[in-house]
Amino acid sequence: MVYFEAVDGKTLRISKTTTVIAAVIILVVAFLAVLFTASFFAPLSSSTTVRVGYLTADLHHIAYFAAKNKTVGGGQSFFEKYGVNVTDAASGGYATGGNEMDAFLAEKVDIGMMGAPPSITKHLNLGVNTTIIAQVNDIGSALVVEPFINNFSDLKGKTVAVPNKSTIQYFLLLYYAEKNNVDIAEINVPDETPVGLMNEKLRLHTISGYVAWEPFPAEANVSRIGKILATSNDIWPHHLDCVVVVHKTFASKYPDLVVKFLKAHIEATNWINKAKLNTSSPDYQLLANIGVQFTGRNSTVVREALSRIDYKYEIDSAFRVTFFQYTSKLIDYGLIPATKLQERGYSSIYDFADKYIDTTYLSKAKE
Repeated sequence: MVYFEAVDGKTLRISKTTTVIAAVIILVVAFLAVLFTASFFAPLSSSTTVRVGYLTADLHHIAYFAAKNKTVGGGQSFFEKYGVNVTDAASGGYATGGNEMDAFLAEKVDIGMMGAPPSITKHLNLGVNTTIIAQVNDIGSALVVEPFINNFSDLKGKTVAVPNKSTIQYFLLLYYAEKNNVDIAEINVPDETPVGLMNEKLRLHTISGYVAWEPFPAEANVSRIGKILATSNDIWPHHLDCVVVVHKTFASKYPDLVVKFLKAHIEATNWINKAKLNTSSPDYQLLANIGVQFTGRNSTVVREALSRIDYKYEIDSAFRVTFFQYTSKLIDYGLIPATKLQERGYSSIYDFADKYIDTTYLSKAKE
């Protein structure tokens, strides 16, 4: 027996069996408490899956597919190499960067690739809790027109399609109209046109032109449905295009996972650029095949399209300068009210560029 003296002076008798049972209960409760707490505060395990956003058939985003390819990595994908499990946030990708940012807002995407302008506009206009952590590519879009159109001014009174008005393609159209002294109001620009329908609409003459990401311009050129009036590099030389964006809540909880994702992105980008140096190499053939599978376009189209895209991951001074210019122009064009900077806690465009671009994860990924 185990004896305890009660507060009234009487002696309580408790058996050893009861004591053992009580001790076991206490241990079980303590174990469950630790397990419950760990489920909330422990870092992601290697089995956690990252939901990745990208745009439909956008060849700019081929680095994501290269990083998933086991052959590219020599039998093990770059994501597997760094212990990162990924899944497409939306099967087949998102129609536009604006749609992808809406998915970020709904917390359906952890990390994604998209044009810089929708990342900027949706963050400032809607307060989407994201930050830019790396680059994906420079240039890689084009203004495609009907074969008989030879000058931008010929598009006055005609219809020119863009994926939607939150995209870099619309931004480039506005900028090119400005450069050519054409009032954008003189051109009919529908609010949204799926990129996969643009060439068919051009063939049917329901539109006279469009601005889209590759490989759609290459497809129009190869099929002779239309012609490229200006590449995006012609419109704005070496312009910043797509970026890697992360939800800030996800990044703050799992910074190591973000770094590992970027390590795979860096290796995939380097592999792509090396493959592009020799278009007759097995690696380039593999790159083209990945592009064919991803976009659903043939090898001739994909190869032409790849020649007009520059793949990068670095965030350098040129990136920041263009980012600042983009934000200024987006405000000038009325796509972002000037008051939004202050509403989101930024004192100026410079302050916004400094805070919305976070190089911390990329710096660690390069170590």
